[in-house]
Amino acid sequence: MKETQIIVNNQTEFLKYLKEKFPLIHMSNVFFRDFHYGVMSYLQDHGMKLKYNDGEKVAREAGEAFEKNGIFRKIDHQSWLLNYPEFALPRVEKKAS
Repeated sequence: MKETQIIVNNQTEFLKYLKEKFPLIHMSNVFFRDFHYGVMSYLQDHGMKLKYNDGEKVAREAGEAFEKNGIFRKIDHQSWLLNYPEFALPRVEKKAS
């Protein structure tokens, strides 16, 4: 679907958009339903309104593409591990006592 290509071709912009909506942190879980709603919202903001089932199909296709690109690691049929170092939390150094 062309909507899937829009997500995949703009993956950096899309991931930043998702991060504004959901807590995306490097090495954290991404749940399919959150991703699905994020896909639908992103596309709607870009002038493309999808039906629920069409949005789900686009989310599945985009999720598979993100897996191939190494951004997602599949945990199960409903979740992934986010592999995106740009979204890592800053390291906190422990102070010596």
